Amino acid sequence: MAGDVIHDQALTRILLALFVALGAGACASRPRAVPDPGAAPRPSTSAPLSFYRTMDSDEWVARTLQVQAHYRRALVVASDGKAPRTLRVPRLDLNARPVSEGAGKSAKRRTTDRLPVARVFRTLQEAADAARGGDLVAVLPGSYEGFLVGDKPDAGEGRYLRFVALGRPGAVVIDRPSPVDRGRWMVLFRAAHHVILEGFQIAGHSRPEADDPTAPWAGIMLDGDFAHSGALTHHVVIVGNFSHHHRKWGLHSTDTHTVLLQDNLFAFSAREHSAYVSDGSDNYVIRRNVFFGSRASGLQCNLDPVSSFDETGRHPALADGPPAAPTRAWALDLVERATRRFGPHGFPDGRGENFIIEENVINQNGAIGGGALNLAGLEDSLIQNNLLYDNHAHGIAQWDDGNPYDRPYVDPGPATAEAFQGPDSLPLWGCRRNLIRNNTVLMRHRSRAALQSVHGSWGTRLYNNILINDVGPSIEVTNTGIYRFEAVGNVVNRVVYSGAGVAQSLLRLATVPADEERNVLGVDRERLSREFVRYGEAPWVLIEEGWWRLNPARPDFHPRADSRLLAGTGEESSVPRRDLEGVARRGADVGALGAARGR
Repeated sequence: MAGDVIHDQALTRILLALFVALGAGACASRPRAVPDPGAAPRPSTSAPLSFYRTMDSDEWVARTLQVQAHYRRALVVASDGKAPRTLRVPRLDLNARPVSEGAGKSAKRRTTDRLPVARVFRTLQEAADAARGGDLVAVLPGSYEGFLVGDKPDAGEGRYLRFVALGRPGAVVIDRPSPVDRGRWMVLFRAAHHVILEGFQIAGHSRPEADDPTAPWAGIMLDGDFAHSGALTHHVVIVGNFSHHHRKWGLHSTDTHTVLLQDNLFAFSAREHSAYVSDGSDNYVIRRNVFFGSRASGLQCNLDPVSSFDETGRHPALADGPPAAPTRAWALDLVERATRRFGPHGFPDGRGENFIIEENVINQNGAIGGGALNLAGLEDSLIQNNLLYDNHAHGIAQWDDGNPYDRPYVDPGPATAEAFQGPDSLPLWGCRRNLIRNNTVLMRHRSRAALQSVHGSWGTRLYNNILINDVGPSIEVTNTGIYRFEAVGNVVNRVVYSGAGVAQSLLRLATVPADEERNVLGVDRERLSREFVRYGEAPWVLIEEGWWRLNPARPDFHPRADSRLLAGTGEESSVPRRDLEGVARRGADVGALGAARGR
């Protein structure tokens, strides 16, 4: 270990204990939203945030997001300034599932309410400025500039501010950036809370072959702007939107907690990721989305300690600390001081806890690299029922974003079980204790993996997944990811253990090694194709008339009812209640979809 980071083992153990207590149960520094120059740093308390912990996302929604059934006022945005005296607006039921064919329609016909119109505005920004907690902002078909929402002190549980697009899907288009933020974002929630964005087409114009450096960075930006606000953006719902062709991201978030991303399509980002959650964000449910056709990752949840600590350290309350240094001791000192001032989870800490990432499809991303589902610093989270196919880099990647505070603990890391000194000898900002089950990952890449646990990503529990890479590793685990690694009921091709001088004795630290007989090895896509109802690589979605629909020619990755490899062969003790389509599982089938029994 490097001498400048091991001298403070006592402090390391104290802060490790703090991280464990809080968590019970590949990019440069990020550009920020432009702060309000007149805003003074907000006073804060040290009261810890409370996150509801469950493996049922419906239960998380019901217990976490108390959205009101009735609104204080109905405000209308119309490009011509004209609106009827009353409007019919669909009720919002966040636990209603869309039908399998097409987006934006519920399995049951949505109930509508007739509401009197209180005021009419020509722009979204005017409506956003006038709106208060508990208001509805209904937007009539047309093309609009984007908008910014800041802190609404009267918003809260039972008083959400809901922005909803009316008309056919895609008829309300935000195709120009917000005029109040230098054109960087289309929709910006800055230090906002209890806000809903529903049903918008957020249309950029960036393409990899003709990238416009003046184009907005992202379709949707959620930013606590912590250095200036002392706050985190929280209790945000992004549902049923189509955000596409942006310069960097369909959605980006920093300094956030308690966010629902549901039933959206994020697509065609010219430079980076379809969607990107970063900078110490916590407590997300990301479900039933499609991440499609972007240059780098499909969904990147990189909690990024470097950017997190840069933001946290710039807050005036922490300005008296030692100068920034690329050492573990400096990083842990900052975390300790920030925790005393802002409370656990109350600041960007480079880690993300209590995510549920489920029932998403990630397709045709990664032409320039980046994991289809790229996770860095994510811990105590659930990743299940996701389908990843025809992507061009890693499948599910777990690592620490190569941060400098972990570097001496990554290289070389322990080589033998005898050299292992417990969790405090491993990197701190890798992924930890995540449950990854019933995902389907199909790929072909010689130097990438379908699933990796590296850079201190330990405690992974891997159940009932299909993880197939024809030419490279299906599962890659390094010496800093072996500790408490458990793999049961998975169907894979090849398992690789890598790292400096990994010895066989180190595998004793795993609970169940990935190449143990409780998994099926040596399976490639050609063999697997005979086990599915219809194998293929056609795109998952088609874009038509400003919106999207499921491709009728998409593959059908349900296991055949008679599949001896996938149908009923998984680990029965850890099976999700539903599959990718929301259908109740009737057996321990392997992969994101249940077997086609009686279909």
